[in-house]
Amino acid sequence: MCEILKILMDRGYDVTLISPGNYTAQSIHYRSIPQIIFENEFAIQQLNNKSSDINNALVDNDPFKLMTFVRKLAVQSYIPFYNIYKQVAEENEADLFFCDFMPVVNHPCFDLAWKLGKPAVGISTDTSIISNAPYKSDPMFGCHANMENEHFMTDLNLVWNSIDIIRDINAKRANVGVDPHWDLRGRVSNLLMLSNTFFGFEVSSSDSPLHQEIGPVLPDTFPGLTPVLDSFLVDHPRTIYFALGTNAIISSQNVIIILNAFIKLIDQNVIDGVIWSTVRTDISESIEYANSSVSISTILNKQHPNIHISKFSPQLAILYHENTKLFLSHGGAGSSHESMYTGTPMLVLPIMGDQPRNAEMLESAGMVLKLSKNDLKVDDIVSKVERLLNEESFKNNAERVQFLAKVNSKRKYRAADLMEIVLNTARYEGVKDENGGFKIDNEKLLRDWITPDTRMGFIRGKYLDVYGVAIILLLALGGGFVYTLWKIRYFYITFRKENRGSQKSLNLKKKRN
Repeated sequence: MCEILKILMDRGYDVTLISPGNYTAQSIHYRSIPQIIFENEFAIQQLNNKSSDINNALVDNDPFKLMTFVRKLAVQSYIPFYNIYKQVAEENEADLFFCDFMPVVNHPCFDLAWKLGKPAVGISTDTSIISNAPYKSDPMFGCHANMENEHFMTDLNLVWNSIDIIRDINAKRANVGVDPHWDLRGRVSNLLMLSNTFFGFEVSSSDSPLHQEIGPVLPDTFPGLTPVLDSFLVDHPRTIYFALGTNAIISSQNVIIILNAFIKLIDQNVIDGVIWSTVRTDISESIEYANSSVSISTILNKQHPNIHISKFSPQLAILYHENTKLFLSHGGAGSSHESMYTGTPMLVLPIMGDQPRNAEMLESAGMVLKLSKNDLKVDDIVSKVERLLNEESFKNNAERVQFLAKVNSKRKYRAADLMEIVLNTARYEGVKDENGGFKIDNEKLLRDWITPDTRMGFIRGKYLDVYGVAIILLLALGGGFVYTLWKIRYFYITFRKENRGSQKSLNLKKKRN
């Protein structure tokens, strides 16, 4: 979002970013974007509480526990988010809402735009929820990225849980004067929705013009290597980069398993270096768990000559370096895009959110192998690293996807163009309000982009009425034809019987004579 906002600011638009957490501080390139920071207290408490719903869901690998957390997060956050968005929108006289489309959680952004009569544009890391293709889904709901071979009960459980969430959200909507809405996706059916993905990675589908793939969105410039990292990579020509992003966490036991795998790989001369960006990993817990292992303690105390540990690392610069041969990642959208953009094969350990889905799609693209956080084994890690480094197909597929990623990365300017089109359309289609602004109807604003089938209804839109009449005519004609044949056969058999009867009677008369 910040990349697209930066483009719009360069074109002269006033932009304000509203979100929990200071996202502009993470890169010097985004510090020009004004940001209003607020806290999501419920989410913070859940993430910091090791026995919370979200952490229990991650440990148990239970999608329905995860749905329970999402439901609570959505309900607890709705009114605070709505009121904050409303205050900022009114103070800044917002002309357009650019909403992060997090399924269920960010309904207030879209609802407020609808309530105020302002155009809204959504952005998502994938198209699985908003897609018109029913076979696209998300493993976080207990299914696969591609529902082609999914079973009936998974679909039924997903629908049943969704109804509960929508009912609770509608109760919160009533508290702030927003009409109920029964679509789990929210008020997005006729909005421009941008997806930070691309075909060749994403499950292919034929979608509405309202759904535009504009990814992978990546910065034009990025932080370079520090002298220490540059020196380490030069001295270690077969390096694995290990990072789990800014939110994913794994157990101390799994940290130890991964580190033991690194030691074995180094001892077997499969690799000669590891760069580990710890971010949220609690090293102190792992130290307590690994007291009996001298080798592991040496790594965690940052004394191992072939394993470099730092809290944060310039990820894109590391992946770009020719000596980075493999990326051990959680498979988040940003990490996946950067790995594809640099053509770096991946070993993926999905933890939560979009990561299982990304892992499935990367595996289908042929540039990764997956690990299971619930069945992590040293020998499995070692064997998969050996395959990724030695089998030519993984590198070839990574290079094939790299070309697609680089070509499609230019589409962030297209995203800014599309947002300008929406804003300009609102100026011509909107009705002036008392403050001199424009009010629009988001359901009709982009009517030229809305495919006719959505206005025709399900039966006419799918041409089921035409197919139905055709089937009836075919059945009638077929039935008539069969009936005619039956009648012909009936008369023929009857005629034969009567003929045989007459012949027998004639023969009897002859005998008597």
